[in-house]
Amino acid sequence: MSKYKDFDLRKSIHIKLYTETHAGLRVELLKKKLSMQEAFEDFAQRIVSQDGFAHRVLDTLARRKRDKQIEKLSQTDVESLFDAIEDGQGMDS
Repeated sequence: MSKYKDFDLRKSIHIKLYTETHAGLRVELLKKKLSMQEAFEDFAQRIVSQDGFAHRVLDTLARRKRDKQIEKLSQTDVESLFDAIEDGQGMDS
């Protein structure tokens, strides 16, 4: 018997979910008699193994994040343009 039998090969992660998301996820997982650990471990394994569905979910998330950043950038650009117009920058005197 190995003296390392109690050595855990898993890594611990800590995430924050909105209370409503956490509660809803917990309810859905309980309906299927699954733990959050089981659900997150399975999804992580699917990502690592290049599962098509898991990667489509990630692609969608990345696209939404990128679009949100573009929206923020666009709003900042609009504000900068209005500020420049108000200050008279870039106008021929």
